[in-house]
Amino acid sequence: RNEGIMLHYSNITDMVDGSNGPFHIEKPEVLYNELTQKYVMWMIIDNGTRELGMAGVATSDYANGPFDFIRSLYPDGNQTRDQTLFQDDDGTAYLLKTYYDTTDYVVPEAVMQPTWESVKNADGSINFALSYHRAEYDPGYDDYYDIYLQRWRAEDKPWKVICVNRLTGMEREVPYGKEHLNLDGEVCHNPFEYKLMLGQGNPMHENSKNGIQSRFLDPKDPANNAWIPESVPGVKGQTWKANYEDGTCGKRMVNNDKHHFDPSLPLREAPNRGNCSNIVDNPIHPTLPDKRIGPEVVMEQRRSKYVAVSRLTDDYLDTSGVLMTFEGELEEGADLLSLVKQFGSKGAAPFGWSARDGEFKHPNPKSRIHDNHHFSQKIKDFDQHQYEQRLNDRSFYSPACVYDGQCP
Repeated sequence: RNEGIMLHYSNITDMVDGSNGPFHIEKPEVLYNELTQKYVMWMIIDNGTRELGMAGVATSDYANGPFDFIRSLYPDGNQTRDQTLFQDDDGTAYLLKTYYDTTDYVVPEAVMQPTWESVKNADGSINFALSYHRAEYDPGYDDYYDIYLQRWRAEDKPWKVICVNRLTGMEREVPYGKEHLNLDGEVCHNPFEYKLMLGQGNPMHENSKNGIQSRFLDPKDPANNAWIPESVPGVKGQTWKANYEDGTCGKRMVNNDKHHFDPSLPLREAPNRGNCSNIVDNPIHPTLPDKRIGPEVVMEQRRSKYVAVSRLTDDYLDTSGVLMTFEGELEEGADLLSLVKQFGSKGAAPFGWSARDGEFKHPNPKSRIHDNHHFSQKIKDFDQHQYEQRLNDRSFYSPACVYDGQCP
């Protein structure tokens, strides 16, 4: 007969997080296991600040000990604040306990949807020409040789006409205007001078005084790539040069490998890349309401008390995973064993469980509750994006990846 210490405090350890004591034991409950012929003790293990709330298990050959400490644990993943044991006539044992838990109500964070904005220069000023060029496709704006005739006539440069004396080589610049013509109505005095036509831009008009300018904007010009559209959530914005080269049209030489004075220019076919390129990388669009497609955020929390009934394993040393959980307090301060009377009596399959049950009857309440509508929207909105690792690789759904195996 043991008349000494049933369980020595020095054996108590935190086998989950490894925290240091001192620990104290509360509400020990003991059952005899016919299968192992051992007395099994379940207890509450806590620290001085009552933050631990663990359960402990010990065994002994005798009802009054000494007990050997087996393990400390969180049964079914929860703390233990109050507990008792119940043993049915067939030897099945149950752990009845209370605990507290916080439930988070989670939704994706609201993300502002893209707001259309004009293309900016490097200094932040608006580039109106490029804004239109990148918002609406027009073949005329995509034609590198749109003013080839003006180039041939030097009308793309400011007015500059020089008459050169054939004998002395002396040069004189002739201003624009009829009043500067000679008596024969000529610019230069023929045959003593010859004419150099360096530019014929009309200085009398605002659009031509510096020469008639092409409407074509070079995508390789760094000034045209200072601004990148980046208002779409989850999309890696590319430069206009990268977008210009993207699409099924593929890359091209903007001058089509022709010279400014190529005589075949009048016979060329005007380009039209509107349906096969991403030249229009900043199309005008309405601003949509914010969408909840961002990282998860906790919108609300609820702290509640729960009562849990767990069926123990055959050796009584652990919970089996068959669990029933109730939220709230027992009425009128009833003890935990009153659940046995409410949900069944000895020999009548308490809690509606049979010996063959191997799954959760009522699992633990979810600690994070999601709004399925918002999360399905999030998955839908993130299934496309601009590129993975390299500009224009078009990610894993690109033709190069699908057909040629050239994946990022």
